[in-house]
Amino acid sequence: MARMRKKKNIPERLKACGDYWFAVPVANRGHWREIMGVNAEAKVFVELGCGKGTFAIETAKKNPDVCYVAIEKDESVTLAAIEKAAAAGIKNVCFICTDATLITNYFDAEEADRIYINFCDPWSKRDKPKRRLTYRGFLAMYRTILKPGGQVHFKTDDARLFDFSIEEFEASGFHLSAVTRDLHRSVWDETNVRTEFEQKFAERGLPIHRFVAELPANGEREEPFAASSINLR
Repeated sequence: MARMRKKKNIPERLKACGDYWFAVPVANRGHWREIMGVNAEAKVFVELGCGKGTFAIETAKKNPDVCYVAIEKDESVTLAAIEKAAAAGIKNVCFICTDATLITNYFDAEEADRIYINFCDPWSKRDKPKRRLTYRGFLAMYRTILKPGGQVHFKTDDARLFDFSIEEFEASGFHLSAVTRDLHRSVWDETNVRTEFEQKFAERGLPIHRFVAELPANGEREEPFAASSINLR
């Protein structure tokens, strides 16, 4: 898919959608429910690489009591998502323009209930598995911000990335469920929300791979891999 052309007047357009993003989101660490004005017991859902926001907006709409925080590193793409959310009037979703490697700067320990990773870069051509969002170094960070029993929902069209991810999650102490190599023909498609990429893949008849990875609910926080093990060089 072609890269989005850089948008014009980004500061002014962001200002017009001020309820959907934060100039200093690190200040919200540990306070997302309060900042978003939801119930103190509300679940916090985090999406990594939200693209133009279709999945974030539809998922937040289906879960109005959830605090939904979507992350995207491309400024123009983030703006497109923000403007789409503002136009839809969805109040329980907001956006951070940052890189996933900085996720622990924005969420406190055990603050998140669920993380979505949809169609992330497989980094297959350059053979740099440490850059994959399902690499063990990233999973160590996810373990830090997830509550006991917290989940990571993962979708991809790349079979090799899917196999790699299964091995990484299992080795990192996650329990896998709802595993399928053809989501759109599975029992889980009824509640599935499609991303922009996913809809294009579906129109081409490509199978979508998906699983749910869950942390133990007993509160054990032993880290199989240290978060500091991540090295993107």
